[in-house]
Order: sequence, then C-alpha cells, then structure tokens
Amino acid sequence: MKVKVKLRLLKINDELTVELEESSTVKSLLDKLLSMYGEDLRRLVGSPEKGFRVMVMANGQMVKYDHRLKDNDELSLILPVAGG
Repeated sequence: MKVKVKLRLLKINDELTVELEESSTVKSLLDKLLSMYGEDLRRLVGSPEKGFRVMVMANGQMVKYDHRLKDNDELSLILPVAGG
C-alpha cells in the first residue's frame, strides 16, 4: 500500500510517497520515516522509545498513532506550537 506524506517540519520540507505493509498504522509510518530521515527527524518528532511529539492528519482529520492507514491516504505531520 502507498500513502502520501507531507513533511513541513522546520528544515525538512518534503512531499513523498511511502510504501507500507497492508494495515499499517500511523506509528508504523513514523517508524519508517525515522529510518529514512534519521536523527534530523528524530530531534523534531521524538521516538517510539520516548514518545512522539508530532500531530498527524490523515485526509484532513487529526488521527492517533494507532490509526490504521489505507491505500492512497494523504498525511501531514505537524509540530505543535507553544506561545505565550
């Protein structure tokens, strides 16, 4: 299955298509992206061990990390912003 991902994360600004196994979850996608982008992405979004700190939208809707993805889903990764 293929999903489209938009990364708009500070220094990483990519749109790519990622191949995943059927019934993969958002967490599976994040794991795959970490293996592709390495430490640059890990610093921004966190890790499975310490917890992710990124919001994910699938087809325009906020989803949780256990959300099952479908073929041709379109995802965006968004960093939460703090202000004061």
